[in-house]
Amino acid sequence: MATAAIIILTTSSCSLSSHGGAVDDAEALTADGRYEDAIQAYSHHMQERLADTARPEWENPYFYLLAIGDIQLRMGEPTAALTSFNEAEKHQIEQPLIADRYRSVAIWYEEHGHLDKALEVLQTYRDRDSLIFDTMLDRIARKMTAQESQTTTKR
Repeated sequence: MATAAIIILTTSSCSLSSHGGAVDDAEALTADGRYEDAIQAYSHHMQERLADTARPEWENPYFYLLAIGDIQLRMGEPTAALTSFNEAEKHQIEQPLIADRYRSVAIWYEEHGHLDKALEVLQTYRDRDSLIFDTMLDRIARKMTAQESQTTTKR
């Protein structure tokens, strides 16, 4: 019995370390700014995990879509990031993680001066976390009003 447990633990840890290596590689590629390669590494790893029939029932490989979306946002591709986050949501990734990513897209748009797009994202996904999204909606609406007021004053 004890020998069987040791064999199972050894096999499990070897399996996990090989998967951890793939994720470590993707993270290293991201840190090096090799974003396209990192996305490919995460996508490949996700597909391998999805195909693994010995994968634990609790494991959801679609989690890596969050990392992919985060990279896409870093690359200045908010539309692609939203697509990745939407796909992750369709595959039952935890709602707080999804809501956080939708907020990150809205923040990206806000920081890049696209307040109308930030507002649109927040309104579209408001039901994911209405308390925080409403706070952001209010702040962005005030910024938009202030900008419109400045534009009107200058005329």
